[in-house]
Amino acid sequence: MSKFSPEQRHEIMAAVDALLMQVSARVPPYQHAAGTVLVPLHPLLDTLGLDLLLEATALTILHVHACTLTQGGTALMIPLEEAFALLPLSRHFPEALVHVLQIIAVRTAAETHPASTPSE
Repeated sequence: MSKFSPEQRHEIMAAVDALLMQVSARVPPYQHAAGTVLVPLHPLLDTLGLDLLLEATALTILHVHACTLTQGGTALMIPLEEAFALLPLSRHFPEALVHVLQIIAVRTAAETHPASTPSE
């Protein structure tokens, strides 16, 4: 059973949808065979336009995967949630911080006050 109430799930999904719209408008996401959504690393970094020191720091903590594309090429990819985490660091996505903070707030609230589960 999920640790989130229906209201919390709705809040998180609204924030995730807003972030997904921002990312997918500029960088195409890919779905891995296992169902994981990945974003190409280099186009994302080009889009974000981060300071070089910040970009280098981000590269040390990202979970980068080499993936073969259907066109036959290979691309370095990162999980979608990591792409979301990078958005607020870019001046090109000023509204992203609000959505990331909303997800964090709901998650923190759920951990502090777990959703009540119906008794069986």
